Amino acid sequence: MLNRIRSHSQKVSKKIASVLSPKWVAQGERGMSLIEIIIVVALLGTLMAYMVSNLIGQSEEAKKDQTKLAMGVISQSLQMYRIHNNRYPTTDQGLNSLLNNPGGDAKGWRGPYIESNKLKDPWDQSFTYESDGRQYKIISGGPDGQVGSDDDVVYPEAEKARQTSP
Repeated sequence: MLNRIRSHSQKVSKKIASVLSPKWVAQGERGMSLIEIIIVVALLGTLMAYMVSNLIGQSEEAKKDQTKLAMGVISQSLQMYRIHNNRYPTTDQGLNSLLNNPGGDAKGWRGPYIESNKLKDPWDQSFTYESDGRQYKIISGGPDGQVGSDDDVVYPEAEKARQTSP
């Protein structure tokens, strides 16, 4: 009985070994060398770096689009302010006048016209606002946070074109 168990155990061991051993090893072929593995890892690393850099670029473009949408919301609030007060807030009054009554000649103020969290861009910077009371311009410093650089987002769009033309 003991011999029978041993015999069966050896047969099972041989079957397991044949299943676990790849055929190319059994035929005498060698596995991948260290150099081949390093080359494959380097290629995969390069591919991953390229993909990540593209994703980051798309993320910044998405934030710029989100900034334009936020500026549209601010613009709607400014339009409501103008309807009630016959003019836009001045540069000195700023976008804060959409939240709090600036006093003075804003006698028709019925705000707040916007929520305070809507006055920051996706990079968590406050929007810059310029106005003479008749026209306005909203500016985001963009990814670098610096107003006046090439990556600024300006509303209305025509203002950016005027800024960059000679």
